[in-house]
Amino acid sequence: MLQLASSRGAGGSVRHRVCAAAVIAVPLLTGCRESLTQVESGIVEAETWPALKIEQTLPGLRDLIATEPPGAAEITLVDRWEATWDHGTAAGGELRDEIYGGARALQLVVDPAAVRVATESVRGALGEVLQFGGSFPPHLAGRIDDAERFVAEAGAASAVEDWTAAGLHALRAADALRETSPRTTAVTLVEAAEDALGPLPSEVDGEPAGPARARRLALWSRIAIQQERYPLAIQRGYYACLLLGVRLP
Repeated sequence: MLQLASSRGAGGSVRHRVCAAAVIAVPLLTGCRESLTQVESGIVEAETWPALKIEQTLPGLRDLIATEPPGAAEITLVDRWEATWDHGTAAGGELRDEIYGGARALQLVVDPAAVRVATESVRGALGEVLQFGGSFPPHLAGRIDDAERFVAEAGAASAVEDWTAAGLHALRAADALRETSPRTTAVTLVEAAEDALGPLPSEVDGEPAGPARARRLALWSRIAIQQERYPLAIQRGYYACLLLGVRLP
């Protein structure tokens, strides 16, 4: 099960309340490493490419559907949504945008009680993030801000009983936090490295030492992901990107 982070206090955004000073930028894979100002147990791989280990269980698309049993269209949509998490944030995010649009076109029937639970779960996750302390680099802070915005929109839609909109906003808030998870972070890095590497060159041409080493690191990162050793997968994917000069958002 995809799991992530916890509850939000009153007033102000998580990003602004957590970041007492300016956000410390993680280097864009072009130079030496930099760590967060404060490393807590909820932050994974702070010295390479940080991810958030959030304990709060986040809602998925299947949790929101009111139709029981779900129809073929709903099942297909859920299966497509779940498959997006085999990809990193770039490819997976594009696929999920299509699914959100498909859910609106389908006029997905959601359970109001499930929407309320989903919204509170995301608020709980945001609250858990508050407990991590320190400052977040942009790739985390931006997604935390997105989660805050979507959960606020879910609350506003719930207030006027627009349950389909509220459910989709709650799901998008949860997905923004899922994108900060160690697994998704590892997949994002290895996909970026693989995209930069391209296909394996022929034996005749060979491959320079740097790209060859990056290719091995990307492969080893994939192996670590399969073994659910996500911090190790992040390290390997990060260094593969570093060798290739990949710039990550």
